[in-house]
Amino acid sequence: MSFADPAMFRPADFGRPYWAEAMPEPPPPADPARLPASADVVVVGAGYTGLNAALTAARAGLDVVVIDRDYPGAGASGRNGGHVSSSMKPDEDELARRIGTGKAREVLSLGLAAQAYLNRLIAEERIDCDLETPGHFMGAHKPEAVSGLKAWAEGQRALGVPVDWIERTDQHAIVGSDHFLGGVFMPSWQSLHPGKYVSGLAARVEAAGARILPGLALLSVARRQGRVELSLSGGRQVAARHAVLGMNAQVGPAVPNLRRQVIPIASVQVSTAPLDPSLVRRLHPRRAMVYDSRRLVTYSRVSPDGTRILVGSRVPFAFGHPERSRAAMQARMARVFPELTGTPTDHLWGGLVAYTPDHLPHIGSDAGLHHAMGYCGTGVAMASYLGHLLGRRVAGEEAATALDEIAGASLPFYNGRPWFLPAVMAWYGFEDRFR
Repeated sequence: MSFADPAMFRPADFGRPYWAEAMPEPPPPADPARLPASADVVVVGAGYTGLNAALTAARAGLDVVVIDRDYPGAGASGRNGGHVSSSMKPDEDELARRIGTGKAREVLSLGLAAQAYLNRLIAEERIDCDLETPGHFMGAHKPEAVSGLKAWAEGQRALGVPVDWIERTDQHAIVGSDHFLGGVFMPSWQSLHPGKYVSGLAARVEAAGARILPGLALLSVARRQGRVELSLSGGRQVAARHAVLGMNAQVGPAVPNLRRQVIPIASVQVSTAPLDPSLVRRLHPRRAMVYDSRRLVTYSRVSPDGTRILVGSRVPFAFGHPERSRAAMQARMARVFPELTGTPTDHLWGGLVAYTPDHLPHIGSDAGLHHAMGYCGTGVAMASYLGHLLGRRVAGEEAATALDEIAGASLPFYNGRPWFLPAVMAWYGFEDRFR
């Protein structure tokens, strides 16, 4: 996986997510006759970014067309863990060293705005996606991690995020495991069903008058006479005053400058078969989202219906050999929850997380071409919010952010094919164990 071009993989290659059980069946490719010659706005990518942009633009009265190589929620938006937080990847000290304390605080505060927007959207649109507020627990996986977590907690408190330090002797009230040496608990952070959210969002987009056309891949982008022209698969073309690019980890060779700015990293999840309810309550008594302090993070949650435990981690997805990925995930599950050793898992799936060299998401607009991407594993709220802001921009509103002032960067000798990931993952694994 690490040496491959992420644009070549299709949803079926990554397995069927547990979330898909509550999603509509994937639609067939769109009838070519439904693609207009032109529109006010063409959105590429029917995930959280693109659909939020489309909804906002359509509600502003614009003619909006959404295209997707696959279908709504085929990528990360239908495959993630459903974590909702105000978090961004860098901590305040790290970011302040790069851009100054004031600007760092301004950037990180966008996380709070993103979570607030998501809650408002779900309430106003009445999207049934099992949104709840069980809190998030991040546990120290070794003694050296304790001081770092406490410092991180202070930074979050400075932003206005409620954070509690939980001693190891008290952590069983949140997670039924002795694996952690205490940890931080964020009671205001949330969870949802990502499949229901993206499906509900797509339905609202169509109800607002936008067209969603699956099975159309972007091949090239050009600007001519004040318009953006997009060449699509099947020899089709469409022109627009504005194009919104929301492909994130699967941005392809059609946009090489953006492709060089995101690093697609595989993440794998499993869901247990239905468990005894008393076991679920013992392991996740508060239904909190639980994750460790490793660079190669392992996380767990309860399914929204309370019947299963879902576990995810940064492990390679073994294409053609799913049992290898399953075995790796079961080992991580047993490491945190020994009671689950040997527990059958009935769903195994993977997906791509879009990282950036500076660990920040990026948003930009240039002569009718707009993009947002690179959420670094915290995209449920942030992708939704930045997509919404892009929708406001194409509608002519002022919607600048502190992120606009931070240009995306690429790595030397990188063209979108992450050849260096095996070495990076090996180093992160070493750090998790020995540093």
